[in-house]
Amino acid sequence: MKLRDYLFIFIALFCFSLKAEPTVYGKLWISVESQDTSSGTEVDMVSNASRLGVKGSMDFGEGLEAIYQAEYEIDPVDGTADEKNGRTFKQRNSFIGIKGSYGTLFLGTHDTALKKSQSKIDLFNDLAGDIKNILQGENRMSEFIGYTTPTLGDGFSATFNAIKGTEEEDNSIGDSTSVSLNYKTKSFYAAIAFDSELKGYDTTRISFQVPLNRTQLGFIYQNTKELSSGLEEDGYVLSLSQKIEEKGVFKIQLAESDMKMGSGKQASIGYDYKLSEKAKAFIFYTDLSGESLSKEKEISALGFEYKF
Repeated sequence: MKLRDYLFIFIALFCFSLKAEPTVYGKLWISVESQDTSSGTEVDMVSNASRLGVKGSMDFGEGLEAIYQAEYEIDPVDGTADEKNGRTFKQRNSFIGIKGSYGTLFLGTHDTALKKSQSKIDLFNDLAGDIKNILQGENRMSEFIGYTTPTLGDGFSATFNAIKGTEEEDNSIGDSTSVSLNYKTKSFYAAIAFDSELKGYDTTRISFQVPLNRTQLGFIYQNTKELSSGLEEDGYVLSLSQKIEEKGVFKIQLAESDMKMGSGKQASIGYDYKLSEKAKAFIFYTDLSGESLSKEKEISALGFEYKF
């Protein structure tokens, strides 16, 4: 039986045994996009990783609690979130764990420590301008064991992931790893993270985020080595967001690397407008360019997001 099978068995048992009601949550995130590519212009309605989940905890006393989450991507536009396998639902971060004064231990399917280390620097995460178009390392892995320390000192924490390898048939958990060291205060965020032998790559990522009153600056530098060829590539992301009055946020982001495409460059600009505590409207424009004409595209979009 695989690790994810144990995960769902434990979640089911938790749901029946918890004294507190589980929390059901989700996000509907839909946009209408005009996409210009080498083959022409297409207008389409897109679901941007809309999702549905359930999470909760069980108090064991003395500061120790069990935690769980089961989250799936849904597609309210065409009904097939996992297009590769033709499935209605696509698994997102789903895990069980133990949380206490010594940190959090969890297992299941989860974003890697390196992916999580970018915090909210990617202003167009899960949209057409996601940094995954430019940089390696935006991985969510199954067969996964993670540990996050409690906050130490003035804001330090660390995360360690042991992941089943993907390169050999007889791989076991721990053949691939992802670790991060993070520092976070109200005025500064910094992280350094490493992937080792993960999906055929070794990666180092350094991230910074600085809030300046109503402005937020973010920067990522990354070096990735392809293990099969020994080829190393660098890349960066630079982002800026600016609050406009009480409900608006202006966003601009630049990214560049050869990791996914020769001379790959991505520029995005957008504006979010808060409609309520749970809803917002947004517009954005993304230009992805490089040496591969088949991957080049320009996307203009108008959309809405509702959280519940």
